[in-house]
Amino acid sequence: MPTTRRRLVLSSLLSPLAAAAAPYAADGPARMRPLAARGVLLDIALAGSRLVAVGERGHVLLSDDQGKAWRQARAVPTRSTLTALHATDERQLWATGHGGLILKSADAGETWTVATGKADGPDVLLAIRVQPDGLGLAVGGFGIALATADGGRSWQGTTLVDGEAGERHLNRIVVTAAGSWLIAAEGGLVLRGSGSAGALKWEAVKTPYAGSLWTGTLLPGGSALLGGMRGNLVSSADDGRSWTHRPVPEAGSLTGCTTLADGRPLLVGVDGTVVVGDAGGSSFRLQRLDDRATLTAVTRLPGGALVATGMAGPRLLETPT
Repeated sequence: MPTTRRRLVLSSLLSPLAAAAAPYAADGPARMRPLAARGVLLDIALAGSRLVAVGERGHVLLSDDQGKAWRQARAVPTRSTLTALHATDERQLWATGHGGLILKSADAGETWTVATGKADGPDVLLAIRVQPDGLGLAVGGFGIALATADGGRSWQGTTLVDGEAGERHLNRIVVTAAGSWLIAAEGGLVLRGSGSAGALKWEAVKTPYAGSLWTGTLLPGGSALLGGMRGNLVSSADDGRSWTHRPVPEAGSLTGCTTLADGRPLLVGVDGTVVVGDAGGSSFRLQRLDDRATLTAVTRLPGGALVATGMAGPRLLETPT
């Protein structure tokens, strides 16, 4: 595939704006495909000891041997692209994607049901999180947000912030140790929700970086770390109230992150980008996969092994020294 065309394909899958304009597949149950584990996967999560990954065509893949072998989930009620995944606990998982669909699994990803959404609808959801206390949020393109206060039994549309900031693409959700909700958004914005559960007060916080933020995680010390386009990182040590810009020169756009067993952050992204930070998240170094494969998400197994998803399915990563 010519380089220009390849970059356009990658952009359409990784850019929230392009995702929001992407066509939807004719719906129906996801088909069982022998090469599903080589397809595009966009997110990954750990549910107990099981790895679960989601991606195009409604594919949900499961691994019970630490990412060595993968199989499709038994029943997924959509062929629409699934963009994001969250495990509330070792049995309950949530997935979301095109059409504003929200799917729920109560059996560690084996079978799924539609909680809300319509596969041929115009909305694209890009992140989801449901807390054990029942408070949850799904967000996506052009500021769309759906909230639940009853553990996902019902979802209602909501406006998080007014004005232009409320129309930004919302890409990732992080909940801090203090209970604040941080949403990585485009335009260098972070939407911050604080207050009592079920009655969060939202504000748009401007970071020193002006581009899109796509991924995020909490560090063991409680700091928040968000990553975005062209290797740009921002971090906050005060519960998301203020942010410090930490660019990584020559790194590609960052699409997924986790923490290593020793607490160091690890981020993955476009063009084989792997970025490793120190335990405090103040300095970072760039590595690059030999095959320069684009990765979309990454998680760490309890034993320390790293498993990533990408444009050609899941793969194991070497743990950086």
